[in-house]
Parts: sequence; structure tokens; C-alpha cells
Amino acid sequence: MDAKDWPEDAGRDRLIGDWHIYQRTGGHRTSTDDLITAWYAVHRNPDPPERYLDLGCGVGSVLLMVSHKLRPKIVLGVEAQAQSLMMARRAVAELPEHGSHIELRQADFRDVDFGGKRYDLITASPPYFPIGTGVLPDDPQRRACRFETRGGVEGYLETAARAMGDQSRLYIVFQTLWRDRVTASAAHHGLHLSGQADFSMRANDPAPFLSVFEFSRQPIDEPHRFRCAVRDADGNISPEYQRARLELGVA
Repeated sequence: MDAKDWPEDAGRDRLIGDWHIYQRTGGHRTSTDDLITAWYAVHRNPDPPERYLDLGCGVGSVLLMVSHKLRPKIVLGVEAQAQSLMMARRAVAELPEHGSHIELRQADFRDVDFGGKRYDLITASPPYFPIGTGVLPDDPQRRACRFETRGGVEGYLETAARAMGDQSRLYIVFQTLWRDRVTASAAHHGLHLSGQADFSMRANDPAPFLSVFEFSRQPIDEPHRFRCAVRDADGNISPEYQRARLELGVA
């Protein structure tokens, strides 16, 4: 895309620390699922990874939150949507000195040849509404980020497995309701569940809505478990969720 293609409704918003992102008023915007994915990856991996990969990086929110906190040496974000990637690239170009080499690549990640490279840490926040389970947004960016128009979680898991080494970890967010779908696809590609963070939207919800799944190459006898309500029964940010935000570095 050229500069003339820059969306008129794109604004610059502070994301974490003195790092900013660009996102559209009428498009897909960073949300809870991005934050919990970045938080769980950081929470479980306090040491900087050598190589970090974000699949379907969108406007860069997860990639930037993880990179801000962990400062990986090498960062790769892959995104198919030209408009989202254009905004992510502008955000990266405007970063203060940070010590990471960040590359953003426009591609369908299923077609990417990683050249035998392995990534210590991988994050992914796929769309989690199958076609037919809701009304498709008119906006192409919002539609692709919410609905499985280009395929589902299975493609993310297959690609992540290709990029993982023996000690790598993958963090992928999805609706808790479809946990079996996620774990079955992961197992098909030789990945083992090693952690799961469950998030309810409110403390009085009967079941969590979103989960961040941690997968590893090595089987784990007792996977790590965490559960948190984003808001309390009155609709206020819960203390547990606020602690997670602070740990990540989001005010």
C-alpha cells in the first residue's frame, strides 16, 4: 500500500509504556484477547527469547506488548492484510530505541518458509467465530479479525508447529468453549498442552469465555492453570486482572 491508502479513521494510541499503535475508529481494535495473550506469554517466560514470532500480527498489538516487556533479539510478525500491516509498520518505525530487530512481513503465514529457523516464543490470536455463527461485519478488517474467513485455529497451530524447536512455547487465544478443537489440532502436530489461562468477562459468569493455551513440544504431567475474571460482578476491573495488566506494563 502507498501513503495514499492510509485509512482516514486511523489514530495513534498509546499501547504500553511510550510505545504506540495505530488503529482505526471503525476497524479492528486491540482488545482483551490481545492483552491476555501477551500477558500469559510474558508471565510464563520472564527471560528474553532469542527469536519471537507473532502469527497474524494485525496492527501489532500483541507483538509490541511482548516485545516491550521481553526485548527479544529477533522479532518476526506475519500478517496477510495489507492495511493492518501498514499501520503496524508505521508503529514500529516510530518506536524509541529498543534493542530488538523487528521484521514485519506481509504474507499468508501458511505459505511462509522459515528457512529452518526455530522461534523460542510464538504468539497467535486467531479469529474465533466460524462462518455462520454471527453477522459478518461490513468492514473487511474487522471481518477478517473476528471470523474465520481465511481458515481457523488449525492453520495457526500447523504453522506454529513448523517454527517450534524442542524448548519453544506457543501461546494462542481462543474461545474456551472450543478447547477440544484447539487441543486436538495441537496434538495432531505433536504439541502438548503445558498451560491454560481462563478468563471470564465477569466474576459471576458461569464459565470462562476466553482461554490462552500454552503448547510445548514436551509433555507436561501437570499443566499450569490460571483463572481470572476481567470484571467483578459490578462491572469494575477486577483486582486479579489489574495485577495482570500491571505485570505486563499496561497502566
